[in-house]
Amino acid sequence: MSKPKSSPFPVASDAVVALLLALVVVSPACDRSGSEAGPSEDTQSASSANEDDAAPPVIDADWVASKFQAPPPPERKDWMREIEKDPIAALKQMDPAALQPGRSRPAPPAGSEPEITEIRAQKPASYQPEQPLRGWPPVVGQFYPNLILKDQTGQVSAISDFQGKVILLEVVGLTCKACHAFAGGNEPGKSRFRGVQPQPGLDSIERYATGYAKLSLEHPDIVFVQLVLYGMDGRSPPTEEDARAWASHFGMDRRKNQVVLIGDQRFITPETRRLIPGFHLIDQNGILRAMSSNDPKHDRLHSSLLPKLSSLVNGE
Repeated sequence: MSKPKSSPFPVASDAVVALLLALVVVSPACDRSGSEAGPSEDTQSASSANEDDAAPPVIDADWVASKFQAPPPPERKDWMREIEKDPIAALKQMDPAALQPGRSRPAPPAGSEPEITEIRAQKPASYQPEQPLRGWPPVVGQFYPNLILKDQTGQVSAISDFQGKVILLEVVGLTCKACHAFAGGNEPGKSRFRGVQPQPGLDSIERYATGYAKLSLEHPDIVFVQLVLYGMDGRSPPTEEDARAWASHFGMDRRKNQVVLIGDQRFITPETRRLIPGFHLIDQNGILRAMSSNDPKHDRLHSSLLPKLSSLVNGE
C-alpha cells in the first residue's frame, strides 16, 4: 500500500493550538490594559479644560464658614483696669478705639494721615498673555510668581513693581459670593454688583484687617491687590470692562495702591478655581508667607494670616 503524501503544511500539535488561542485572548487584554494605564497628555489637558467648562457659573464658597466666617470676636477687656495693673503691657495690646466709645476706629488728627504715593514702574513690563504662566499656583515659602497683567486703569502692572511693600492679594471670581462680601458687599446701603448676593455673615477684608491685624489696608506699607480670574459666567476670564466696573463699584483706587489685576485664559484651571475665595500674603522680598483658601493645610485668615500681616508691616 502506498503511503499518503505528506502535506506541505505540517499538522499543528495540541500545544501549538493552545498557544495560539492564548495569544488571541491575551492580545485584546493588552490593548485594554494599555488604555487603562492613563490618558495621554493631550487627553489630560483636554479633560482639564472640559472640567472647567462644566463648572457651575456661581463659584460656591460654603467652605468659607469653617475658614473665614464669623471669626471669634477679640477678647473684651476693661482696659482702664488693665492699664492700672500694667500700663506698658496694656498699651501694647489694646486697640486705641477701645477708650473711645461709639467709634470703630479713632480718627487721626488732621494732617497726620500718612501720605500714600502711587507705585508705578518707570519702565512697565510688557503684557504677554501668549507666554506660559510660570510658578502658578504659588507655594508658601517660595517667591511669588511675577504676574504681569493689565490693571483696572488699562495699564500694565507686575507683582515685582511692589517689591519693598507687603502685598495682601485676594484671588477673586466675579460670581463668588464670598468675594463680594470681602469687597464690602454686605456694608449697609451697598448695592449689589451685577445682581450677585454677597455671602451672608462675612464682613469686608478691611474690617477684618482692622480687627485682627490692627491695620487698615490703606496703610502706606501695604499694597492690596485683587487678582480677578473668573468673569461673570464663572468659567472664563473676566472682561476688562467687568473688571473696571468691579473696581469702580467697590472703590478700588489705583492711586492708593489698591490694584485690580485682570486675569486671562492661562489661569483657567481647576487648581485656580479651588483658590477662590482666598488670600495670599507676600512679604517685602516677594516671598509668599501665608495663604488662606479651602486647603486645610493653609492658614486661617483671622488667627494666622492677618496676624502675620501685622508682623510683616511692623517688622516683628
